[in-house]
Amino acid sequence: AVTGTAAAAGLGVSIAKGSEFESAFAGVKKTVNATDAELAQMRDDIREMAKEMPTSAAGLSEIAESAGQLGIQTENIAEFTKTMANLEVATNLTREEGAADFAKFANITKMQQDYFDELGSSVVALGNNMATTEADTVAMAMRIAAAGTQVRLSQADIMAYAASLSSVGIEAEAGGSAFSKLLVNMQMAVETGKNLKDYSKVAGMTGEQFKEAFQQDATAAINAFLSGLNDTERNGKSAIAVLDDMGIKEVRLRDTLLRAANASDLFADALRISNTAWEENVALSNEAEQRYATFESQMDILGNKMIDVGISVYDDLKPGLTEAVK
Repeated sequence: AVTGTAAAAGLGVSIAKGSEFESAFAGVKKTVNATDAELAQMRDDIREMAKEMPTSAAGLSEIAESAGQLGIQTENIAEFTKTMANLEVATNLTREEGAADFAKFANITKMQQDYFDELGSSVVALGNNMATTEADTVAMAMRIAAAGTQVRLSQADIMAYAASLSSVGIEAEAGGSAFSKLLVNMQMAVETGKNLKDYSKVAGMTGEQFKEAFQQDATAAINAFLSGLNDTERNGKSAIAVLDDMGIKEVRLRDTLLRAANASDLFADALRISNTAWEENVALSNEAEQRYATFESQMDILGNKMIDVGISVYDDLKPGLTEAVK
């Protein structure tokens, strides 16, 4: 009687967990344009992932479903799902927030979809080394992504500037728009020559030098301008007066530039951190592995492995169960 009761309970759990995963994966089928063979492989990939991380197979399926909605290509969905699950445990980004922002950021900056892991590593490294959070960094990056792409900043560069701006207390909505305006104004100065002398003088360059620096590596010109703005006393003027002479009188833009100038060294450090993390591509996985090593995560992973057995049992029972229901 005891054995029969235990077996019945086990079958009940298997049916419950198996049907839960089936329902969750049905959402993936709905949003992902894939062949039956690709869906079968994706299903297996999700089950294997769940046995290595504390996120359940059903939870991973929800990420994969949102990936399909956000336009992630079929061949990149499994890796995207793993990256978003890692971000959820390693940062203060939720899976929904992270997935939506990363996918949109990739679209804005024309980033190839097999670089989500590198992007995640940059975000984690900046969060670990700057006075800001990953969520604030990503929120700021979304605000400056379009302008940054126009001046040929890389995705790692954009994240670095976003983290730096956030680290000096600049809010994403106000500061992001202001910094984007600076990038647009610099681009126009370089292309038309109008106000080029003003930017180059602050940066300590000739107009031609500033133009060449901006066109070859915009970060060099931007950082030189911010550093020069932090050292305007050499010309006998305050930074506020210099900005006023340049016609930059808008309070929001001026405040953003003054804060950025006061922390100009921070920008160089952030660029180094972000680009190094992108190249090494280990920051996110290392951070996630530390979280997965905790007892709580190990218990969740053990639970996922047990649930996976239940899913297998459910798969075997499903034909008979369906017939019984009919």
